[in-house]
Amino acid sequence: MMDLALLIWTFLWLSLLCVGGGLGVIPEMERQSVTIHGWLTAREFVDGYTLTQLTPGPNMLVAVFVGYRAHGVLGAILAGLAMFLPTSVLAMVVSHHWQQWRARPWAAFVERALIPVGVGLMAGGVYTLARTAIHDGVTAALAVATALLVATDRVPPIFVILAAGGVGWLLSH
Repeated sequence: MMDLALLIWTFLWLSLLCVGGGLGVIPEMERQSVTIHGWLTAREFVDGYTLTQLTPGPNMLVAVFVGYRAHGVLGAILAGLAMFLPTSVLAMVVSHHWQQWRARPWAAFVERALIPVGVGLMAGGVYTLARTAIHDGVTAALAVATALLVATDRVPPIFVILAAGGVGWLLSH
């Protein structure tokens, strides 16, 4: 029961770190889930993140995956609620007032100041995922090719990711 409460608490405070998008919280989520609490392995975390990217919805659905691996269906539900409820309430409160605040000088300053914070957090998320997923020249080449194809916007990302996963699987067998 205490570990379930710890799971809820962990995702409650992690949800408040999602500045600039969910990818920014990935390094700390991975550290909490793998290193500190041992709810899953680093490889399972990357696989879970990848699977949640293939599903419709926000990329923080990885919290549901971690909760499921830690405590089954109940863990998945509670981790999902803990991850999404606080930020949803906060977003509703802030968005309700943002139009009147937006004209103030401090609001523009806050928006500009959060851009590098969000970019830095997202870069940390990419690094955390790449550290586990890229382990040799083949996976590095596959990651670079996938990133370049996704950046062109010529092919839908879902197809690129599925193709890269298929190629990676074929090369590993």
